[in-house]
Amino acid sequence: MKEYLIEYKQLVIIALIWFVVGAFMGPVIYFVLPVMLFLMFKKDMHLEILLGFFLILTLSDSRSHLFDFAAQVKNIYIVLLFLFALKVQKFIDIPVKFYQYFLPFFILSLICIAYSPVPFVAFQKTLSYILLFISIPIYAQWVYHEYGDEFLKGIVFLASTILVLGLFINFFNPEFTNLAGRYRGMLGNPNGLGLFTFLFSIIFTFIIDWKMDVFSLRQKSLVYTLIIISLLMCGARTSLITFVMFLFFRKFHKISPLLGFFILILGLLIYQLVSNNLLFIVTQLGLSSFLRIETLENLSGRGIAWEFAWQQIQENFFIGKGFSYTEYIFTLNQDYLSALGHQGHAHNAYLTIWLDLGLVGLIFFLVALFFTFFNASIYNRLALPVLYVILFSNYFESWITASLNPFTIQLLFFLTFVFIQKQSNNLSSESVVIEPN
Repeated sequence: MKEYLIEYKQLVIIALIWFVVGAFMGPVIYFVLPVMLFLMFKKDMHLEILLGFFLILTLSDSRSHLFDFAAQVKNIYIVLLFLFALKVQKFIDIPVKFYQYFLPFFILSLICIAYSPVPFVAFQKTLSYILLFISIPIYAQWVYHEYGDEFLKGIVFLASTILVLGLFINFFNPEFTNLAGRYRGMLGNPNGLGLFTFLFSIIFTFIIDWKMDVFSLRQKSLVYTLIIISLLMCGARTSLITFVMFLFFRKFHKISPLLGFFILILGLLIYQLVSNNLLFIVTQLGLSSFLRIETLENLSGRGIAWEFAWQQIQENFFIGKGFSYTEYIFTLNQDYLSALGHQGHAHNAYLTIWLDLGLVGLIFFLVALFFTFFNASIYNRLALPVLYVILFSNYFESWITASLNPFTIQLLFFLTFVFIQKQSNNLSSESVVIEPN
């Protein structure tokens, strides 16, 4: 850890400045952060700019008032990042612009704003989603072009540091890192920590498969240990199951993609059998306390949320009322849902998109997602296992429907790395010279 702190000391210093100014100097951060970003761009500190954005998104998920500034400045950050991406894209050969698959989805999202009861919020959400999907693939490729493997190590360093900080603070101040008796680390809630850790495990696994010599065996073991400890401590059932599924599908896809797909179908077929007997299975295995058996029957209130979302969908079946409509309608009925035992929103990305953008929007999104991953699977076998677990994860959470969170950006990092790997392999092939006999 010490060597990485020295290697990325500029990022550490920048993060400390943002924290001190944002936490203790209030509105001054609105001036300091943009000025610093422009200076950093001018000095070609592209690695720090992109990792800084990832850090701000992570801090914005926290419940601590010390990080309230991050939730505000992230809107400014994404606009500046988009401008920087437009500036650098002319200097590099962009690989497959997978965000182009999402153009029909983006266009429909803009149209649905006209039907939104909160049009300004819907516009903000739509714009940030579009900017993220365009900016990250472009700027991440530029950073890799400039820094190479240092970029990959930087992401692992940052994500690992966030997990380590959570464990360190928890040792001295559990109240800061726990919510309702469950460990949440530096994230806003235990499920958020589970998602963050699970998605980080995907990126780390891809990196060590792609660049086997970037990390030593000891470093790999330490990172995976950190991932497993964080997943177990937060008790996020979905993320823990999804992590195991990811390792499982990865193993079978190395043998044969067809076998991996067959295992997926088999898993779906037995899903109903397991879910119908889940309480009995958990009790017999002695995992009642760890898996919080008292919340399994209604999936921690998700069943209530799903039923309510489905009722609302009937009123706007084909075309929805824009991004953030799900939050609007759930907040409007918060007292009613709380009385039934539900807190939060839909907890299902597909219902959320359907409610926000209608059935047409859901189809556009799923088609774009499938095309992107199938295209990626041509170059890397890990793509399809990731698709499977992403689809599963979003059945229980709606993280992929939001842009400025520490989760969606990790998915975009993964997809971008796959296409960077493809381009790197092409360049390597072209550089091979065959000497005549």
